[in-house]
Amino acid sequence: MINASSVQKIMLRGRAGAKDEISAILAGAAAGRGGALLLHGDPGIGRSALLRFAASEAVDFAVVELSPGDRVSTPFTSLRDRNLDPYARSIALLGAVRAGTARQPLLLCVDDAHDLDRDTLDVLGFLARRLDHERVAVIVTCEGAEPVLAGVPHHRLDPLDRDASRQVIDDLLPESGADLGPAIVAVAEGNPRALVDLARHARLTGAVPQTLPPDSHLRRHYRARLATLPGHTRWLLLLAAADPDLDAAELTRAALASGLEVTGLEPAERARLVAITSGEVVFPQPLARTVVYHEADPATRRAVHRTLAGVLTGSRKELRRNLHLAAASTGADATLAAALERTAGSDHGPASVALERAAALTPDPEAAARRLVAAAERAWLGGEPHRTKALLSRLPNDLVSGTAEFLAGELELTAGAARPAAKTLLRAAARLTERDRHRALAALQRAGVAACAAGDYTRYPEIARRVAALRQPGEPPAVELVFEQFAGQAALFQGRHGAAVGPLKRVFALATSLDDAAALTAASGAAILLGDDVRAGRLATRAAEVARSTGNRAVLPQALEFAAVAEFALGRYPAATSMLLEGLRAARETGQEDLVTTNLATLAVLAAISGDRPTCQLRVREVRSRPRAGLRATSMVEWALATLDLFEGHAAPALGRLRSVVRADGDLVLRVAAAPHYIEAAARSGDRVAARRAVDAFDPWASSTRSSGWLALAARNRALACFDDAEASEHFEAALGLHDAGFERARTELLFGERLRSSHQDSARRHLRSALEMFEVYDVGPWRDRAAAALRGVEGAGVRVEGNLTAQQLQIARMVADGATNQEVAARLFLSRRTVEYHLRNIYLRLGVRSRVELVRLVGD
Repeated sequence: MINASSVQKIMLRGRAGAKDEISAILAGAAAGRGGALLLHGDPGIGRSALLRFAASEAVDFAVVELSPGDRVSTPFTSLRDRNLDPYARSIALLGAVRAGTARQPLLLCVDDAHDLDRDTLDVLGFLARRLDHERVAVIVTCEGAEPVLAGVPHHRLDPLDRDASRQVIDDLLPESGADLGPAIVAVAEGNPRALVDLARHARLTGAVPQTLPPDSHLRRHYRARLATLPGHTRWLLLLAAADPDLDAAELTRAALASGLEVTGLEPAERARLVAITSGEVVFPQPLARTVVYHEADPATRRAVHRTLAGVLTGSRKELRRNLHLAAASTGADATLAAALERTAGSDHGPASVALERAAALTPDPEAAARRLVAAAERAWLGGEPHRTKALLSRLPNDLVSGTAEFLAGELELTAGAARPAAKTLLRAAARLTERDRHRALAALQRAGVAACAAGDYTRYPEIARRVAALRQPGEPPAVELVFEQFAGQAALFQGRHGAAVGPLKRVFALATSLDDAAALTAASGAAILLGDDVRAGRLATRAAEVARSTGNRAVLPQALEFAAVAEFALGRYPAATSMLLEGLRAARETGQEDLVTTNLATLAVLAAISGDRPTCQLRVREVRSRPRAGLRATSMVEWALATLDLFEGHAAPALGRLRSVVRADGDLVLRVAAAPHYIEAAARSGDRVAARRAVDAFDPWASSTRSSGWLALAARNRALACFDDAEASEHFEAALGLHDAGFERARTELLFGERLRSSHQDSARRHLRSALEMFEVYDVGPWRDRAAAALRGVEGAGVRVEGNLTAQQLQIARMVADGATNQEVAARLFLSRRTVEYHLRNIYLRLGVRSRVELVRLVGD
């Protein structure tokens, strides 16, 4: 039930910042430090809801609520008293407010200030800027991107992002949100009121309209504005609304063709419905465009499209002209349909619309179905899965093609339904094999991805055999890459590690000659498996560049995820996090719910490995709150939480969590990636038998890759599983000889130093200091603190200061130990104070101390 209470909550969704500002102003006013805040944004964005929130929070306040149409009684009559000039009104209002706060503080709420006249706004601004020592809070709202009161703090209320919008729909439509949510989000443009109105309509009808429903609160608002406009202005406004790419020159020509001047649009500009700036025609409130268009009757819309088609000339405008001719058409037109298909172009969004219109104009059912499927495919590539689904739903059952089934499988996989997706994609491949071998191969490739996502690795070799049967001599590199990828991964999933390496290496060798985003992404994944992080990052970054330049938004999130994993492996944490966040945004914008979940899970793992518990827990909560979190995301969450436990010294719970990640029927890639953490947890828990078994399972893969990174981890694993300290040291030294610079090398130094410390060996200090310095460089505070704590614990007061500091550092340390301040040290050594502070930081780092007190104690001893 969508009642008033739930609507109020939704209108406040995502407004924590504005609510905090309101609360702060109220607290200040209660203490005699008044203030004002202006909230501005589009209609339906939640301005009035925030005023109601302010009034509910103003406990023990006198609350006065004003809006432009009110007849205000004393003491605020002076706000609109036209018998006084603005200055006199301002003084009278300030005096009345002061008199009204003698007994209790005052909250003045002014809604829709954009409808006030300029003099009244000036009076209100005069008051709002003079509240520093008053028991008064003033909260004002106005429509638009710009505030109407100068010098008053303001907060713009932006539309909700896609993810927040989906959460609103899931709350309002718990049973059908998954099916209807993407279409509602696409229409609502992030407007909370629009989300409510559309959800209410969808609940009643089971369908999502192209714009706000006729009985919508927000549509009535825009309809009332339109009703105030002259007829010629509404016509000009409709011309602007009918083509989102229309510029000012084209609108001017369309106006002249209609016997009008473009200046007739001025009333619509004053009504804040449209703006013409820098030659562009802009609807400042995106929802206004669709309402303007759909408020016109069909005959008027067709006339507008005919007018626009007449003024769009030249080859570069051919597609737009054809789209307008199609919109003006009332029946089948095979010639126009063919022209639309011919001019669809390479931009997936417009091409999809053109092919959809072409299908509607096509008299032959089979040709219409083919064009409709082509429209769905371009929508998919353009990152619009909800539109892809809607287009496919219009296909007659007897005309569903293999390509349509392929797209249906992609939709299932995107929604996180991996097992059904695998079945659908395999069925599509069977239908496509005879007619389109390359597309059948693509369907099998995605079926393999779906099988892995479902954890059904036993099925992968069967799919690989079907792929191999399609292979022919002289395949193009992009197709050859798919065959090699299948051969390598099938061998890997069967435990034939040696046989997997050759094909996987050929995958990224083939990719170097390609400009195909999907192929480059697949090659990056192969490089990650082989531990070639530099190559993986290069390939994934290239894949993302190609995806952006070609408009292939469907591939972009996966490419960015692989690039982030490579960056993290190389120790570049800010870059890794930035890429993952960009990938998360791209997945949300394109409606790829499965990738949203896996990106959030990957962010949780990276935060955990960095020792950042708050961020990790936030991401874990986000993953768990999402519907259909698949096997991989669930396993990654367990891996992340286990990594936190392990970092904080809770080895037994970490081991329990990791057992579910590395189990035989789990995600194979994660089993390999999480194995080092599992071995460490088992060793720290005292279960060296389990650690040894995991080492024996990990070693063949690491050896087969010949990757120095994987081999270094294998050597470290053996060290952790060893009972004998001397043997463990040999394996640790071997690992350090294989590691490149990076986070894992620092981890190995730390683990080695901690093992040496536990057996009271002097060499522990060298490895712990090396780990500390690397963690300092990589700016991972929790790991730096852990290494520093371990370093402080080595030999206590017996640390040899002289051997660990330079001559100048030793001199500074002794002066500090004698009680000299930083300024005194600087004066004695003819250094700047900043230079002394820099040296002290390095002294702390080298000696493993955290404060001046610890340094004095250490050097004094």
